[in-house]
Amino acid sequence: MLLIAIFSSCCLAKPSRSRFTNYTHYRLPESLKPEHYTLKIVTSLDPLHLTFAGEVIIRFQVLIGTGNITLHARNLTIDENNIELIKYDDEESTRYAIDAVRVMGEHDYYIIHSCLPLLRGETYALKLVFRAPLNQLLHGYYRSSWMSVTQFEPAYARTAFPCFDEPNLRAKFKIWLGHQKSLVALSNTPLAKQEKVYFESNETDDYVWSIFEETVPIPTYLVAYSVNNFAYKLSGNYGVKFYTWCRPDIMNECEFVAQIAPELYKFFESLLALSLPFTKMNQLFVPNFRAHAMENWGLITYRESLLLFSSNISSEMSRQRIATLVAHELAHQWFGNAVTLKWWSDIWMNEGFATYMSILGVHHLKSNWNFLQVESMNIILDVLEYDAQVNSHALTQVVKSTTQITSSFGLLAYKKGAMLLRMLHMIVGDDVFLNGIREYLSKFLYTADNYGSLWNSFSVRAHTYQRLETRNNIKIVLHSWTSQAGYPLLKVIRNYSNDSASVTQQRFFLNSSHAKNATKRCWWIPITLASASRLEFYKLRPSYWLECKKDKQYINITLKDMAARGDWIIFNVQMVGLFRVTYDAENWALLNSTLNSDKYTQIHVLNRAQLIDDSLALAWAGYMNYRITLDILSYLQYEKDYLPWRTALRGFIKLDNILKGYERPYKFFTNFLKNLILPTYNTLHGLNSTQDEKEISYIDLMHKTQISYWACYLQIDDCVNAAKQYFANWKISNINQIPINLRLTVYSTAIRYGDQSDWEFLWQYLQESNIVVSEQRTIIQALTCSTNEITLRHFLDLIFNNTKYINRQDSVAAFEGIARNKIGFPIAKNYLIEHFDQLREYYGTISRDVINIILSLARQVTSMENNIGILEFLAKKRDIFQHSWKTILSAVEITQLNIGWVHRYRAVVYNHLRRLKTWEKSNTSKITITMRM
Repeated sequence: MLLIAIFSSCCLAKPSRSRFTNYTHYRLPESLKPEHYTLKIVTSLDPLHLTFAGEVIIRFQVLIGTGNITLHARNLTIDENNIELIKYDDEESTRYAIDAVRVMGEHDYYIIHSCLPLLRGETYALKLVFRAPLNQLLHGYYRSSWMSVTQFEPAYARTAFPCFDEPNLRAKFKIWLGHQKSLVALSNTPLAKQEKVYFESNETDDYVWSIFEETVPIPTYLVAYSVNNFAYKLSGNYGVKFYTWCRPDIMNECEFVAQIAPELYKFFESLLALSLPFTKMNQLFVPNFRAHAMENWGLITYRESLLLFSSNISSEMSRQRIATLVAHELAHQWFGNAVTLKWWSDIWMNEGFATYMSILGVHHLKSNWNFLQVESMNIILDVLEYDAQVNSHALTQVVKSTTQITSSFGLLAYKKGAMLLRMLHMIVGDDVFLNGIREYLSKFLYTADNYGSLWNSFSVRAHTYQRLETRNNIKIVLHSWTSQAGYPLLKVIRNYSNDSASVTQQRFFLNSSHAKNATKRCWWIPITLASASRLEFYKLRPSYWLECKKDKQYINITLKDMAARGDWIIFNVQMVGLFRVTYDAENWALLNSTLNSDKYTQIHVLNRAQLIDDSLALAWAGYMNYRITLDILSYLQYEKDYLPWRTALRGFIKLDNILKGYERPYKFFTNFLKNLILPTYNTLHGLNSTQDEKEISYIDLMHKTQISYWACYLQIDDCVNAAKQYFANWKISNINQIPINLRLTVYSTAIRYGDQSDWEFLWQYLQESNIVVSEQRTIIQALTCSTNEITLRHFLDLIFNNTKYINRQDSVAAFEGIARNKIGFPIAKNYLIEHFDQLREYYGTISRDVINIILSLARQVTSMENNIGILEFLAKKRDIFQHSWKTILSAVEITQLNIGWVHRYRAVVYNHLRRLKTWEKSNTSKITITMRM
């Protein structure tokens, strides 16, 4: 103790803030390793005093001798006179004096300089006392109406308590929550006990400590807690009990999540052969929650509006979306929680694994949904569209700031990552894929890793089981997909005189002219194929590889014994690989001939979808003539399956957006679509079917839903009249007998072709308190279909000034709906420009929501005239958008692509549609197409 007294005299009586040089690196120093946090938080939900106060004791080990402690803290008031630093010795503890404190705002650093050096190998404890208001920003520790809740991913734990806020720095947590005893406290682990809270100023019986069991080592972003007045549903009849917490008045709508979560958890536990130490799993429905959900260790939080389900009023699509979201968060308990990434640059591994595993989980849960095919196809289409932009980015990114961390959670991290794992799974097979994962999770449990060990495990097993040639390494293969933006276009040119084919690759762009000046890139591409005489659509192991060398030099290959001259050939069976394929004109003709015949089902349903999407994308980008594409699409008049139609309709959205501003081409285009859709619409009995939806399979129901929506949108008389009649009957009787899964179609059609009284009726219905959230969202989307300018302007004002009926999370979708509306686009554009400051205040600075609003406008731009205002606006606001400028550039690229397409292809498409001799009358019952093969 004499040492302390002597050394303390060398230090300032009060910590200084000005004596030491700055530490400016964006990563914490590697000198300290946290081992344990004791975190105490007292929360006040008094409307006049919405605050929290806390104390944290961090025990840490010194790995490299140092004179300071650098950790994270932001927007916290820390009592610098009450900082304590203690060194643990074998027999006694030594208190260290604090010399100075520095705050480094750029990286949220709070740096504490000790009078004594911190010695390598020794263990210390740091105590900090702090306080802060409960914010309303939907991150950190914030209030949501009558509750408080946390959202710490990716870097917001530091706004709730001082900590080492990086994903690789796992530690155990002992959490104490002080709260009014009438409320419920939840955290990562089960409640151990409760005690009275004794305040220094006075003793009160109103507050208690809820003290929770110690966690296993977890990173700070997985810490979670909440104080609320919710009730719970208990489910799970084996080791892990699930507590699903909701507002008491919506408990019945939480039942579906409570029901499926234990079954999904049990599936993952069996699939991955790893039991986690849970006895209790909390699921919390949060009314105001920016993310869709958050996988906190043992306390999963969900955005309430996305998870509520009522079997009497929620659609089957809603059921599927909920199951997918729940599966995703439960999968994270293994991928991201049990084993954590070392740094955010590889976030795609966390999210990619959770996304892919969620597909497997939902497929297990509801095998009749055909989810493995359906969801994989949906995700592939998203990735192929997004990743073809010039401004796309690699999966593995350099991340040097909190803003960059947040922006790394994009579409590619979730979806491209998932489809690369699907590709790997299909190539190496179940045994190699699953056993590799099991071994990896077991080996690195409760640690952080960069997944390099996993790739090595896959390679060893793949070589052992002869699923991969020994000269091929999975780490090298995947690196070619994760380290660079974009994906390849495979070009197959057949030599019909000797039955061979040359195969080359290049990066695919949404505008082929960009390929001329593009950086040289290549990928390791698995080659799988089938032909008319060899229908090997289930042979998923690559027959060949198109290789990519370290210097980005790729090797063209010539394949022998392909197929006889009259046989078509298809590469990338079941879309194993994440790439597009184009062929010589003769092979396209052979494929077209088969598709437009009764033999079209010889081609696997996923590959029929592939041919549709590839032909649309290739023509859009300028790699292929639109004549070939439109001939391919003409086969849809015979197609009966959901997936090819799902793919085609997604592609038609882009053409519809572009052409609807040009009367003559649009008339031919819509008549072309009517002819394609009408046979399927009639087969499915349209809106006039009397069959109960419960008697229809999930896939057929989804198919009927999508076809009916488009039939009404295209003004097919039977559909429009039936929809208007449904709506009129509802208005008269005040009893809604519209089939649940057709309500969006009926509501949208009634608003689009109805009058103001129809809009007012639906708006009033939205305001009824007993409508489930999924029905509210359907109504909001339908209300955006009005063709009345005054109504649309009024609705925009309601969206951003009447949050009682349209919450913040749904406001973006409402704005996007108006932007997609031909009448609504200029109204939405002007609203953004004129009310930008109001939108910033509404969403909170420049949030992801504001960026999504801008993207929704960009997708509708088809001329320089309606682009100028947006470009001028973005240029003036560049400083405001500086941290999101890459996404803004993506929006600008979309407008340029659309305008360029109009100049190059509008007349071309118009002439080809005329060639197909589409009947031009609006009555659609006898439309025909004459094919010229």
